[in-house]
Amino acid sequence: MIEEVNSANDNPIVDVERQNVYHGGNFHGDYVSLEMDKLKIVVAKMTMLAERQLNYLLNSKLNDILPPFVNLGKLGLNFGMQGVQFTATSTTAESQMLSNPMYVHSIPNNNDNQDIVSMGTNAALITKKVIENAFEVVAIELITIVQAIEYLKVQDSVSSETKKMYDEIRAIVPVFKEDVIMYPYVNIVKEFLMDSVK
Repeated sequence: MIEEVNSANDNPIVDVERQNVYHGGNFHGDYVSLEMDKLKIVVAKMTMLAERQLNYLLNSKLNDILPPFVNLGKLGLNFGMQGVQFTATSTTAESQMLSNPMYVHSIPNNNDNQDIVSMGTNAALITKKVIENAFEVVAIELITIVQAIEYLKVQDSVSSETKKMYDEIRAIVPVFKEDVIMYPYVNIVKEFLMDSVK
């Protein structure tokens, strides 16, 4: 894939330095579309897993150890993480819908000169959106995990990697007891995660 990203794949290729035009037929991005479709399916599946793990944390009837919605405030008066679960669920659903393949779509154009069109660019752009969605859902899950650690008071008995993650998230996100507007914190954690994989 790296070779393809760094290659010339247009037709014709104009070599200004040598004053030559090459008609090599290097225009078909079929493999780009196929690989992007595979990637977005895998990322969407991972997002689905994160969303289901989040649901487990938020559902006190399932986990049998945490308060409903990991609510650190007063039950009935505060929502805890309930509101952002809707965001995680709808974002996951969007990724599921976007994961239908572009590879099989082809609309002939250019007077049918290009009768099989790869849709590689479309597939790549949709995959970018699916990846961004995944970071958003994982950000919500991480904030919820940190809230759960806070509730259970196990900050000093988790693994060293979990403690590192807890400290990093806690440095940018406060403990939530009262209801607050959550999207700024979700965006901060999302950006933190995206920066950490660059």
